[in-house]
Amino acid sequence: MRGYGQYCPIALAAEIFAERWTPIIIRNLYLGCGHFNEILDGAPGLPRSVLSQRLRSLHHAGVIERHRAGRSTAYALSPSGAELAQVCLELGAWGARWRTVRPEDQDPYLALWMLSRMIAPETLPRPRIVVLFHITGRPLPNRFWLVLSATGNEVCAQAPGFAEDGQVSTDTAGLIRWYAGETRLAVAQRAGAMSVTAPAWLVRQLAGWGRLNPYAVDSSVGEP
Repeated sequence: MRGYGQYCPIALAAEIFAERWTPIIIRNLYLGCGHFNEILDGAPGLPRSVLSQRLRSLHHAGVIERHRAGRSTAYALSPSGAELAQVCLELGAWGARWRTVRPEDQDPYLALWMLSRMIAPETLPRPRIVVLFHITGRPLPNRFWLVLSATGNEVCAQAPGFAEDGQVSTDTAGLIRWYAGETRLAVAQRAGAMSVTAPAWLVRQLAGWGRLNPYAVDSSVGEP
């Protein structure tokens, strides 16, 4: 990326941070993605070649650390990158306050992927939890499985081969509003925006997961 040629801290920082896809890559590293394909999974539309180039640039700039183990390469934020991740979080707070997601940009897979990264495996009441999300009013793929376990969380677009603990049916807008913390599960159920078929313990988990988004602005304060 061509620099601004200015001795200005904002310009110097923007030379690193303002390059396309860089904030998304830093966000994914902050969320715990440590390998190439993990970072890519959370960045739909990011070409593999671009990710490779950005990782090289960020490593050269001292923003990320790279560790090799045999043929495997792991990535992590450096102390400098950890500070830059806080800039990402502040940028997200601004975006949540002043920007609105267009309907055509709403992606149920990405929303569930982000959610899976916010759920700490050590908080799970069972070794593995599998929830099927059926996204209505959407062309295929419209079924996604949220698979949570002590060894890591993932989102599958095909049946993972494990028994389902429960099912959620909603449209994309309903899923986004719940994931973003704009509406609580009980409110969405009463309004008919979400239908849940699950035991009571899983309903409680779902209700809690809908409050994990750090930018949540819950309009249902006081609701159960």
